Amino acid sequence: MAQLRELARAFKIPVVVKGIMTLDDALRCIDAGAAGIAVSNHGGRRQDHTAGIAEVLPAIASKLKGKVAILADGCVQSGTDVLKYLALGADVVMVGRHILRAAYGGGPEGVALFMNRMRADLQSAMVLTGVGSVSKIDSRILFA
Repeated sequence: MAQLRELARAFKIPVVVKGIMTLDDALRCIDAGAAGIAVSNHGGRRQDHTAGIAEVLPAIASKLKGKVAILADGCVQSGTDVLKYLALGADVVMVGRHILRAAYGGGPEGVALFMNRMRADLQSAMVLTGVGSVSKIDSRILFA
């Protein structure tokens, strides 16, 4: 943590630490000066007993929501995935692999197509769960 503290102090921009899967790790990062955490298992569950992002995110968000930025990164490919991660406590939902595939396969038009589909899917999921705005998304839509 001393190295992270040194990095956080050295940069003039907020530092976000990716790869957080426990509340203890998140708290250590915040104590070291991180402005945010990215709950992520770096692209996959390599072992069958490893927790997924959706399993660990609620416990982390229940203690840290509003104190630091909470990002979620876990194979997001639809607007429904975005809705779920926001409902579980994320402030920001990261989309990586699928945008890269869209860019590789279709260039800027492919990325626009993918993002427009994701937005429409999120809007549809919000209508179906009775949520009027992104700021109103919470866990009640998952467990109602």
